[in-house]
Amino acid sequence: MGIMTEKDVATSGVFKGPSPDALQLLNAILETSPQRMVSDNQVMIILDALAGAQDPALVARFPAVLAICARRGIELDSQALFARYWESSPKRQNLEKLLLVSAELFLRERIPAPSNLPQIAETLKARHAPLLSADAVPLVNGPTVAVADMYAALKQFAGDLRKPVQAQTPVPAVAVRRQWSPQLERFLDLLFSDKQKELVYNRLKGHHLTKTEREYYSRVVKKKLAAIADPEMQELAGLLVPEESRPPGGRRRPEKPLPRRKDESSTP
Repeated sequence: MGIMTEKDVATSGVFKGPSPDALQLLNAILETSPQRMVSDNQVMIILDALAGAQDPALVARFPAVLAICARRGIELDSQALFARYWESSPKRQNLEKLLLVSAELFLRERIPAPSNLPQIAETLKARHAPLLSADAVPLVNGPTVAVADMYAALKQFAGDLRKPVQAQTPVPAVAVRRQWSPQLERFLDLLFSDKQKELVYNRLKGHHLTKTEREYYSRVVKKKLAAIADPEMQELAGLLVPEESRPPGGRRRPEKPLPRRKDESSTP
């Protein structure tokens, strides 16, 4: 099968009804070797199409398509997935059900889930709680898909992502989130606006960010944090801020000062 185009994937009804060609196309997409044949946008188109497909064999591959997102580091955007549909629309309900069950399968199989999938699933549990113990997923205006088939598809096409089972080892102290001192809030106020500070905390806590927030975080906030974390910047601050002016537990003054330029005197 040759390189797939946006038109091939987005063709109306390509995954709509039972079709050997549709199943062959989807299997080709899911194979590990030709992952680069489809774009990130095409992956989202496929997820949307499978939520309206009539062939249970196609729909059962929904979690395997999500594995492409995990493999590539594609962040799931609930706004992009749901924005086109009313909360009561059949397509949205089907997407919600498939996302929730898929998240449970990723967890059960110890396969790293796509970014934001666990958070999205958490918001859906109250609405679709019975599915967490069900043997099948009944789709609105569509087929009933066996959870066992979804499980088999995920294992078949995403086995390379599975985390090896290892003896449990203590979590290193560095991985444990520390308790931040009250003065951190004051320092953040000096460096960031209220909105930027909110993004810092949301990112720290692993909360979901919208597409706009992610772009602003990467464009502005992350660059500020990178500058703060830079060792040379910290050394410079250590030279210019007197020892007695620093908060308790602050960084020690470096033993070796920064080299001066030839034309730079020792006094201002």
